[in-house]
Amino acid sequence: MATAYLNCRIKDSDDTAFLVEGHLISRTGSDEEIRSLLREGDETVELSGMYVVPGFADTHMHLLGLGEYLSTLMLNHCTGSEEVLELTRKALPSLKEGQWLRGRGYHDNLQIDKASLDAISTDVPIVLTRACGHVACVNSKALELAGITEDTEAEEGDIDYANGIIKENALRLLKKAWKEPDEETLKEYIRKGAEYCNAHGITAVGSDDFVSFTSSYKPALKAFEHLAMENGMNLRVSEQCEFHDPEEFSRFLDEGYTAGVGSDAFVIGPLKLILDGSLGARTAAMTMPYSDDPDSCGILIYDDEEVETFFRLAQSYNMPVISHAIGDAALDQILDVYEQNMYEGNPLHNGLVHCQIMRKDQLKKILKLSLSCYIQTLFIDYDAGILEERVGERAKYSYPFATLYRNVPTANGSDAPVELPDPLKGIELAVTRKSLTSGRTMNASEAMTVKEALDSFTDRAYELLGMENCGKIRKGYFADFAVLSADPEETEPEKIHEIPVMMTVMDGRTVYER
Repeated sequence: MATAYLNCRIKDSDDTAFLVEGHLISRTGSDEEIRSLLREGDETVELSGMYVVPGFADTHMHLLGLGEYLSTLMLNHCTGSEEVLELTRKALPSLKEGQWLRGRGYHDNLQIDKASLDAISTDVPIVLTRACGHVACVNSKALELAGITEDTEAEEGDIDYANGIIKENALRLLKKAWKEPDEETLKEYIRKGAEYCNAHGITAVGSDDFVSFTSSYKPALKAFEHLAMENGMNLRVSEQCEFHDPEEFSRFLDEGYTAGVGSDAFVIGPLKLILDGSLGARTAAMTMPYSDDPDSCGILIYDDEEVETFFRLAQSYNMPVISHAIGDAALDQILDVYEQNMYEGNPLHNGLVHCQIMRKDQLKKILKLSLSCYIQTLFIDYDAGILEERVGERAKYSYPFATLYRNVPTANGSDAPVELPDPLKGIELAVTRKSLTSGRTMNASEAMTVKEALDSFTDRAYELLGMENCGKIRKGYFADFAVLSADPEETEPEKIHEIPVMMTVMDGRTVYER
C-alpha cells in the first residue's frame, strides 16, 4: 500500500506532491502525476498547502537524558529560587521508599544550597542538577549516601561540602550512590525522549548516552540495540560514544564496535570527549579568569596525554572524534591534538561540539583544519544574557555560527536536556541572534539566513551525522519528514518559533500528528 501526500509546498522543490511506499519516497511530482500512480487501497493525505521539510535532525543531544528529564522533576521554567524549592517540596509525597528526589533545569542565578534543601528533608536524598548538567546542589542525606565528607576530593571536579555544590567529575560520586536503571527503564527513557522529539518534527539525532546513568557503556548500548531490533525506534540515532577512560574505550573497540556499525535505526557514530564544563556554571576551562569571577578559570577534565590517547585509539579504528570544548583553554587543548595528529584534510570528520568561547586565532585554526562543528543556536536564548559579563572582550569572537556554517561542515542541535529540542526556535535564534528570554542580542554579525538555519537542521545535519538517503524529499530517500503550517522563509523572523508542527513521519509511519 502506498500513501500520497498532496497539495503541499516542499522544501527545495517545485513539486506539490509525493508518494511514499514502505519506508521510502518513491516519486515526487504534481498532484495530478502522483494521483495517476495510485492503485486500489492506496491512501491520500491532503496537506492543504502546508510546508513539508525533511525530518529535522538534532546533531547533538542526550536522548536518554532527555527521557529521564521528562520523567522527573522539571525545573526549566522556574524563575525564582522559591519556585524551585516549592516544586521540590511538592514532589516529596510521590516518592517510593528509598527513592532519591532528583530534578534538573535550574540556573545558577537562583540561590539554592544544602541548607535550603535540608529544610525540605534530611531523610530523603535530594539532588537538583543545573540546566547544563555540570553542577548539582544536594542535601545532607545525598552527601551521606554518596560517601562525601568535608575531606572528600574529586579529580577534575569540585566539592563545596558546606553548600552542597558538586561539580564536574565529582558528580560521579552521586551517580554511584543511586540504583542504576534497568534495561526496560532505559528503553522507556528512549521512547519518551523520541516522543518529545517527534512532536517537534525531529526524526534523527546524534546522541551521547553511554555513561549518563550507568557505570558502563553496555546497558545503554544494549537498550538501543534491542529497541532497534524490536522496531521500537521512532528516531534514527547516531551514538556519540563517551567513555570514562581509554581502557574502557579499548574494550569497546575490541568487541568490534566502531563508527558505522549498526543499522538504519541505531548506528555507532564518533567518539565523544567532554573536555571541560559549561559557561553558565563557570566550569568551562578558560585561559584567563572569568570576568565576573576572577578566582576561577574553570575545569579541564583530562590531561593532554589522556586526550591524545583517546584520539589515537579512535583514529586507528577509523573512528571520528568530536570534542565538547566550551572554554578557550579546552579548545587550545584539543586543537593542539588535532593539529599534531590528524590526517591531512580531516577525512574522518573530527570536530567540535558547542563552539562557544574562542579567540580569533582559534577560529582561524578551526577553518584551516576544516573541523566539523556541532553548534546549538538554542544556547543564544540564555547565554546572550550572560556572555559579556562572564567573558568580557572574549565575547567578540564567541558563538561564530554563521562564519563556521559558511566555511566548514556545520550543523545544529540542542544538547538536550540542556535545552529542550525545538528546531524552529533554534532557527529563529540563528537568524535574529536575539534572546526570547532577555531580549539581548549576541554578535548580530554572526546571524544566519533563514535558508542557512533551516538547512542546519536538515540537509547539513544529515551530512554531519553521516546518514545517507536522509534529509531530502526525493525519490529513493527515507520517508522521514515534518509538515509545518507555514514556510519559515515566508514568516517574520521573530515568529518562526510559533510555527506549529502539524505532522511528523519517520520511516513511512506517522509518529506525531497535531
